[in-house]
Amino acid sequence: MRFVKGHGTGNDFVIVADVDNDRPLSVAAIARLCDRRRGVGGDGLLRVVRAAKHPDGVGQAAAAEWFMDYYNADGSIAEMCGNGVRVFVRYLVAEGLVETNRVPVATRAGVRDVLVENDQFSVDMGAARTFGTSTVAIGGEILSGRHISMGNPHLVCRVTDPTEYDLTVQPEFDTELFPTGVNVELTSPTDTGVRMRVHERGVGETQSCGTGACAVAVDALGGPGTCTVDVPGGRLTVTITEETVILTGPAVLVAEGHTLV
Repeated sequence: MRFVKGHGTGNDFVIVADVDNDRPLSVAAIARLCDRRRGVGGDGLLRVVRAAKHPDGVGQAAAAEWFMDYYNADGSIAEMCGNGVRVFVRYLVAEGLVETNRVPVATRAGVRDVLVENDQFSVDMGAARTFGTSTVAIGGEILSGRHISMGNPHLVCRVTDPTEYDLTVQPEFDTELFPTGVNVELTSPTDTGVRMRVHERGVGETQSCGTGACAVAVDALGGPGTCTVDVPGGRLTVTITEETVILTGPAVLVAEGHTLV
């Protein structure tokens, strides 16, 4: 099976095309492909499928030709991925599957429009939804955070220094509030915005999280504006308007090959 490897600020993905959705992958197969020692390695897997051919995308087929069938590294389904959708569009451009620099992409969180400008990809992520607060436990310390949805759940925790915490272990969270898990962001201010570390559900700590960057920007700005979000893998820019959240950053393809896994 042919694959392509790509990343957005260090958040890396295995990309496989199944345009007619006739070669579905099992949870175990996805986990093997994303395994960094026994497979290709990645924080997640992107299947490239025509929206009209996928049951989760067919309802969006009139607005978007392509459906981003996204899975976490453990094979679990994810609704949305801000870095992933940029890499997804970078793949579509490289393969000649789109002809304009404005690309609508069907996702489980709805259609996301992507603008391609040279090496930068700007994604209209839709409006954030803010809820109440909750807590997580990391290394025995209880942190309070704000529940923000970008089509997937986030708990944004403001701390003095995000580097002081061990995110190699899943933070303990309220499973009644987050029955399918939650992405946990640790954030603190910088001169131009915020910096962030993240533990992604179904993956672990990653170098970057696009929807997480949007969530921390929403928390930091508290209204319309623009700020940078520095992650271990680089820098993203988030712009918030009255109607939506726009995520801008690079997307890079680094390798292609065939897997026997």
